[in-house]
Amino acid sequence: MRQFSSFTPGLLSLASLATLTQAELGKVYWKGPCGLTNATGISESAPMICGTLEVPLDYTDSHSTDTLTLDLAKWPATKKPAAEPILFNFGGPGINSFEGLALYGDEFQAILGGNNDLITFNPRFVTLTPMSLGVGNTIPFACYISDASRNLASLQAPADGTASNTARGEIWAQSANIAQACYTLNNRTGSLIGTSFAARDTMQVLDALEGKHALLNYWGFSYGTTVGSVIAAMFPERMGHVALDGVDNPAEYLNGHNPYATEDADKVLQGFCLGCLAAPNLCPLAKMYNNATNLETAIYTILETLKFNPIPIPDQGGLVTYSDVKAIIYNALYVPSAWPMTSELIYYVQTRNTTVLGNPKVYKTLKSYGMSASLTSSSSEIHTGVTCSDKARQGSMKDVLPYIKKRASLSKIAGDGSSTDTRCAQWNKKMYAKERYTGDFSVKTAHPLLVLSNTYDPVTPLSAAKNLTATFEGSVLLEQNGYGHTTLSMPSLCKAKAVRAYFKNGTLPADGTICQTDVPLFTNLTYADLWSKNFKRGVESVDDANVLTALMSVREKMSRRKLW
Repeated sequence: MRQFSSFTPGLLSLASLATLTQAELGKVYWKGPCGLTNATGISESAPMICGTLEVPLDYTDSHSTDTLTLDLAKWPATKKPAAEPILFNFGGPGINSFEGLALYGDEFQAILGGNNDLITFNPRFVTLTPMSLGVGNTIPFACYISDASRNLASLQAPADGTASNTARGEIWAQSANIAQACYTLNNRTGSLIGTSFAARDTMQVLDALEGKHALLNYWGFSYGTTVGSVIAAMFPERMGHVALDGVDNPAEYLNGHNPYATEDADKVLQGFCLGCLAAPNLCPLAKMYNNATNLETAIYTILETLKFNPIPIPDQGGLVTYSDVKAIIYNALYVPSAWPMTSELIYYVQTRNTTVLGNPKVYKTLKSYGMSASLTSSSSEIHTGVTCSDKARQGSMKDVLPYIKKRASLSKIAGDGSSTDTRCAQWNKKMYAKERYTGDFSVKTAHPLLVLSNTYDPVTPLSAAKNLTATFEGSVLLEQNGYGHTTLSMPSLCKAKAVRAYFKNGTLPADGTICQTDVPLFTNLTYADLWSKNFKRGVESVDDANVLTALMSVREKMSRRKLW
């Protein structure tokens, strides 16, 4: 057998191909404690164990002996007796899953009760970053060989198709360049990174851990819900307890343009404004407006003003632009715990405070949000690679424009879908995913699924969760009456207890259950604040206190990773 090692032309050179015996395939090799960095929020003493597993490189070629090394991580159970492991997918596509488990392993054990090993693995497609814990022979995907070339390309078109009346045309033209650049560097591997292969990789991990007849226990977030949905549709007889949190509508993702993905984003912004006015001591904007509607109107006015009057930052030789500020506001909608800090930013933009905005750290971070929303950030490149390979759908500007306009009509704060749509429409057919799930999701699984959603999510709306629940037979939707992306964005003891009961014994909440959240939208409460009077509900036991501590800790860590 030959082991595949990354061979992207221009990115990595061909490595020697090692020989594997048949006995080595399908076996996890646990190497010992992971070598963690001291990145924010990650404990170097975390008990995470790392290992590797060889999987087929190309599941569509039964004659090939090429394999790929997946990097696995395990957060061991903290209590006995140990139950079956739970596999986690933290979304993306393209994020490093080790980071998610390293950050939140303690918290997930507290939420789930401590009786399960928590397992994750880096996807076969990954963006290499300084936080790339454990990345070995996964397939790197990038369209530019350096940040310098990437930054130069990003200057050729605006990041947002609503930035001007010529922006969409410029984005379409530059998307052709980007699609070609992606093909140049990834033409030998671009067809091997689709979602169906990710689903099969997950089952290979399960087989290696528990055997070929084991049932899958899985908690997927955001894009992880798409992977989970495809797994459930392809292997329904092997589904154990599968929770899908923050549903990225899989049918639309795989077959359409999904203009409805951000249909609730403006409602989340309205929640930001309501929360601000309710907590004037934590939101400087509250002192300037007498109601939430006026504040919301002012935010859109600020953005419109920036189109024609960006803020010059002489000390940095740069500008604070419409695209920068819109991107950071939209990004903040994912995580309500970042809203107090975001309100300060909006205040400084409105008052055009160049002293604060020109602070090197603030300016660099602020511009990074504009970059992350641009056509050519490293994160958007891997997202493009997987998404466009999965869609396998070329078209003209005339074909995609109706979807772009539809999305714009549904949301003002997040209404630009130009970048992904225009790149995918010009994607090289040779990089279409070798296997694509083309069936539907009207499937009966061995055990019913638990679907979770916030009432107001800026990128995976409640409607998508309702649609998915209606297709998988017997599945139940648990709605959390909160804001942000996935139910982890706001603490809810009710939700946490329901999730634990589901993974522990398969108990599903009653149809129509809505869990309330336990902290205000704007709050300075931290995970150390356990007095029940500080929360919306009573803390009735030591275990409740531990779970609430874990939920608040997740909230804080999410905030720290989203700060401007």
